[in-house]
Amino acid sequence: MLDRTGQVERPALFRFLSATGIHSTMPESVRRLLLPATIILLTACWLGGGVTADNTAIDEWLQLLALPVLLLAVAALAEDGVSPQVGWGIAVAGLILLLPILQLLPIGGGTAAPARQMLQADLASAGVQATPHWSLAPFATEQGLWALLPALAAFLAAAALTGSQRRRLLQAVLVLLAINVIFAFFQAGLPRDSALRLYQDFDAGFGGLLANTNHQATACIIGMVLAVGLAAEARLRARSGQTHPHRRWWYLGLAGFFLLMVPLSTSRAGMAIALPALAIALLLTGALRLREIGRSRRSTLLAIAVVVLAVVGGHAAMGWMAVDQAEELRHVMAAATLRAGQAQAPLGAGIGAFVPVFAQAAPPQLQLANYVNHAHNEYAQWWLATGWAGMTVLALVLALLAVCGWRLVRSEGRSAAMAAGCFAAICAVLAHSWADYPLRTLALMSTTGALAGLMLACLADARSRTFRRDRVAGIGHH
Repeated sequence: MLDRTGQVERPALFRFLSATGIHSTMPESVRRLLLPATIILLTACWLGGGVTADNTAIDEWLQLLALPVLLLAVAALAEDGVSPQVGWGIAVAGLILLLPILQLLPIGGGTAAPARQMLQADLASAGVQATPHWSLAPFATEQGLWALLPALAAFLAAAALTGSQRRRLLQAVLVLLAINVIFAFFQAGLPRDSALRLYQDFDAGFGGLLANTNHQATACIIGMVLAVGLAAEARLRARSGQTHPHRRWWYLGLAGFFLLMVPLSTSRAGMAIALPALAIALLLTGALRLREIGRSRRSTLLAIAVVVLAVVGGHAAMGWMAVDQAEELRHVMAAATLRAGQAQAPLGAGIGAFVPVFAQAAPPQLQLANYVNHAHNEYAQWWLATGWAGMTVLALVLALLAVCGWRLVRSEGRSAAMAAGCFAAICAVLAHSWADYPLRTLALMSTTGALAGLMLACLADARSRTFRRDRVAGIGHH
C-alpha cells in the first residue's frame, strides 16, 4: 500500500518487529545477490528449457535452482513491502499455483461431467476401485505444479528489484535473446548430420536453443519491444545527463535487428504479431505522443509509420489465417479441444492430461500417425485442462493486464517506459498463444514471468511519482 507520502508501506508484522528491535534487515551483500541470481536462473532456463517435453533431469534441476531465488525474493519483498500493483500480481500468481494443487485433491464420484461418469463406470465394470481425483493424470499435474517454480521465482525476484537493477535485468534478457539468435545462425549453418547440432532427432531450423521455430519468433518480438522500451528510458536519462545521448539509437538499432529476425523463424503468426506489437510499444513508451501529432514533423511521420505497420500487420494476420485454415490443422485441433473441454466441464481434465484425453476425443481427421501433443491454442488447452476454475483465473490475469495497460496510458517517466516494453512483450506472448504454445517452454515461461514482475514494479514506481507530483502541486496551490 502507499502511505501519505506516496511511499510503499511495509507489512504490519515487519513494522512491529522493527519497533521492538527483533527484526534485523537483510544484509546488503545478500540483497545484491538477487539480481545476479535472477539472471543465472533465466540463463539456465534458456540453456536447458527450450523444449516443451524433456525426458532428462534438466527440468528438475532448473526447478531446484529456482528455490533459492524464490526464497531470496520472498525475503526481499517481506522486508521492503509491496505496492498494490505487485500485491495483485502476487495474488493472481498464487491462484495460478493453486490450480494444480487443487487438481491433486480427491473428489466425490458424483461429478456432473458425462466423460467422468463414463470413466467411473468403465473402471467399476473392470473391478477397479480407485478414488477419483480432480485431475485424470495426477502425476502429470504434479509435474506441471513443479514446472511453475522457475517462472514464479523469476516473477517475484523481478518484482523485488529496485532502481537500476530493473534496467540491468532487461538488458540481460536482451543479451540472452541476441545470443539465441546468434546461436540460431550457427546451428542453421551446420550440416544435417553434424554432431554439433543441438537437436539431433529433428531439424530445429532457426530456433537456436528453442526446439520450435515459432517460439523463436516470440522471443524476437519480446526482444524488439523491450529494446524500444529501453530506448525510451535511455532518452529520458540522457535528458538529465545520466547516459550518453546516442545510447537510445543503439537500442533502436537492436529493435530493428530483432524485427528483421522474425521472418527467418518462418512463423506466419509471428509476422502478424510483430508489427502491431511494435506499434503498441512505440505508443506506450512515449516514443510517439498522440498530442504531438500534427505539431511535430517527427511525431507525425512516426504516427504515419505506426498506422502503416498496423495495417500491414492486420493484412498479414488475415492472410495467415486464410493459409492456416486451408493448409494446416490448427483450427481443427482447437475446435476439437474446445469440444473435449466441454465434455470435461466444469472441472477440466487436469493439467498434463491433454494427450490421452484429446486422443480419445479427436475426430477421425486428427487420428494421425504421430500423436497430437498440443492443441496449438493455449486458451483451448487451458479450457480442457482446468475447466471453469482455470477460465476464471485467466479472466483475472487478463483483467489485471488491462488495468496495467490503462495505467500505462496515464503514466510517464523512465519506469513507465520500461513497464510499457514489458507490457507489449507480455501481450505479444499471449497473442501468439492463440496459435501456438510459447508458454509451454521453461525458457519463455520464466522470461514472461520476470517481465510481469518488472512491469508491475515499474508501474508502481511510475504511479508513486505521479502521486507525489500531484500532492506537491496541491500543496503549492493551497
